[in-house]
Amino acid sequence: MARQDDYRQWPFLNQEEFELACAFFDQKYVRAKLGPTRKIFKIRSRRVATTGNSYIEILRLLQPPDDEDELSRALGMLGEGSGGLGGGNEEKSDVDMMVDTVDEDGDQEALRPVPSTNKSEAKTDTLPQYSQYSHQPWVTYEIHLHPTYSMPTLWFTLHDLPMGEPTFDLDSVYRYLVPPEYKSKLRAAGITGGISAAHHPITDVPAFFIHPCQTKEAMENFECSMEEYLLVWIGLVGGCVGLWVPPEMAQADNSS
Repeated sequence: MARQDDYRQWPFLNQEEFELACAFFDQKYVRAKLGPTRKIFKIRSRRVATTGNSYIEILRLLQPPDDEDELSRALGMLGEGSGGLGGGNEEKSDVDMMVDTVDEDGDQEALRPVPSTNKSEAKTDTLPQYSQYSHQPWVTYEIHLHPTYSMPTLWFTLHDLPMGEPTFDLDSVYRYLVPPEYKSKLRAAGITGGISAAHHPITDVPAFFIHPCQTKEAMENFECSMEEYLLVWIGLVGGCVGLWVPPEMAQADNSS
């Protein structure tokens, strides 16, 4: 039996199929032997409080500190109060999960970059360094089922950038998330098939997402079971904004 027979209309997903794909994806993360990666890369299957629909939340530190104590401190602050990596309450209601809108201008100590002594380092594509007392920049990715395209859609928001760098800004996205090899292709794609912005499906706060209009054609080139659907999908969609699934997740079921 072809793997596409798992679906009502390959490669589209209905809500029930998306729920199942989310459950399989979360299970792979739980079973995978990730080692230190688990400290800086967190995946959770969550539900929208008002509808009960599932979605996937992925949190990742953009520049993990090398020092173990500093890493622990960064994780403790990460997503504090909004179910981030440092949050101890895994069952926190999604009603409380909001895009980070803390008054960053008032938190000068937490967001203070280490000043550069070399003027040549002050280029726009150079990522700043951070002191041990600074927040660490991080990104939240979310995978929601698009109600019109019937395809998973990748939403993402930046958090805790240095002072003067807005989180909801396309230049910040290209600077912190988009690998060099994807930049020209994404800019050429424009809104359709590239990076778009709209109100977040849960919080209604402006956020970025990868437009799903070309996802169907990309997925049709692959055969995958429901268990592998989101692994394959992220491999096609996520890389352009810095999201890759740890290879241990793909090996989790094979080793069991």
